[in-house]
Amino acid sequence: MHLFTIWNRIEVGAVRHTPGVYRSNNLVIPAISRVADLALELSGLLPNRDHNGDLLAAIERMPRCLTGERPVFAVLAADPFLRVDLMSDRLAQKGYRQVVNLPSVGQYGAELTPMLGDLDLGVQREFRILSKFKAGGFDIAATVATEQDIGAALALDPERLFVVPNFDFWHNDRLDPDRLIALCRATAEAREECASEVPIVLLVGRMPISATQARDAGANAILFD
Repeated sequence: MHLFTIWNRIEVGAVRHTPGVYRSNNLVIPAISRVADLALELSGLLPNRDHNGDLLAAIERMPRCLTGERPVFAVLAADPFLRVDLMSDRLAQKGYRQVVNLPSVGQYGAELTPMLGDLDLGVQREFRILSKFKAGGFDIAATVATEQDIGAALALDPERLFVVPNFDFWHNDRLDPDRLIALCRATAEAREECASEVPIVLLVGRMPISATQARDAGANAILFD
């Protein structure tokens, strides 16, 4: 059984200070400028930033990974210009071996996501990219943004799952915490059905969700804003 843990979001970027130590419960993600009236978790999907370019620049200034620490690096896996070999080499040179597809295009919701899939820019592309990282010796985490993502995410045999909100959860200018809890519960139930023990990290941002609620929904960890 996994102990319940609290994760921290560590934002880095081309011109942003990077901390001297990255820990196992750190999600390392390029800095996101919050858009007015839009949650940070969804602001990261807007085309006003170079996610992977900022991450590569930040990696250059990072220290080597401390022995025993396993931070997870957020890669925009749907980016058609992402070079898995380059990203892998830069991370591996510093001793980092954990990646996740975050933000995920699955966060766009039910209306837009199928169109992105038709253009080969959807969640299935992200999961193929994760498989390439895995084939290169990386441990992968998979993002679940809709119930349709759960089966394919589990099939990757990831080290962990990140359950995140999508635009369909947006109502009256805020994210609906009940819908995120329901997605977490559905993910936990699917995990049980396939006899998996993969831990679930619930990314709640600023939503009014407590650690107890997350645990009751099947999460093994929680990540606040």
